[in-house]
Amino acid sequence: MRVFVLIILFHLIAGITSGQKPSKSDLRYRPIDLDDAVLHLEKIHHDSIKQQITSISEHDFVTNSHHGLGMAIRNDWGLWGNGKLSKYFNSIGIYHPDDMSSIILTSYYRHLKKQDRDIETQVKFYQNFWKASNEHYRKLETDTAYRNQIKFSMDSMERVILNEKKNEWSAGKKVSGYVDARCDFINDFINRTQIEGTIIEWIDDSLIIEVTKYYDEKKKKRVIKCHQIVNNRLTVPRHDFFQLME
Repeated sequence: MRVFVLIILFHLIAGITSGQKPSKSDLRYRPIDLDDAVLHLEKIHHDSIKQQITSISEHDFVTNSHHGLGMAIRNDWGLWGNGKLSKYFNSIGIYHPDDMSSIILTSYYRHLKKQDRDIETQVKFYQNFWKASNEHYRKLETDTAYRNQIKFSMDSMERVILNEKKNEWSAGKKVSGYVDARCDFINDFINRTQIEGTIIEWIDDSLIIEVTKYYDEKKKKRVIKCHQIVNNRLTVPRHDFFQLME
């Protein structure tokens, strides 16, 4: 995939790539509808940039531009506010700025490729997304059976992920991570200390390791006491703060 600076912020591209610098009025201009937005992007982009855009897939362009060109569109064109372009999208049933910028980017790409923008399908896609999302959260609040079904699915996925981790994190492999260095209920990252060790085995969902190194010797005695470490054997029920060592 060609990540050509993720289509740099649109109000800088022309000047950086070709010496063709947009005027101040171009940079201040705020489009009033989708056609205006697409034509304005075409105006301020040099032909070399347009060629780079059309050399990649629509999906890659829209996805990779979300935090670059897309962010500039959302911020500089007032999509988070109540401007004319935002009102235009509201009038066709689009209300989230992320959706607005994605439609603009998709339409711009298709315009450059001389393809049908198919606005109705684009709008329907985002409307269906929000309809399904709202229905999902409504059912989570009101439908016990549905809520239990979702929880079961999530638990099943977590189980699959954990089993894959157990297979990868086999006995003898080296790990490093953070454990709590306090014995009371006040446990946060500031109170954790780093250790290294060798995996001995898994017992249920807990990782059992032989500690081989304490990064902070001053906290060693407290860690041994709090975690009841005997013969350097440590049970780690919360292993999210651990990783395999190379």
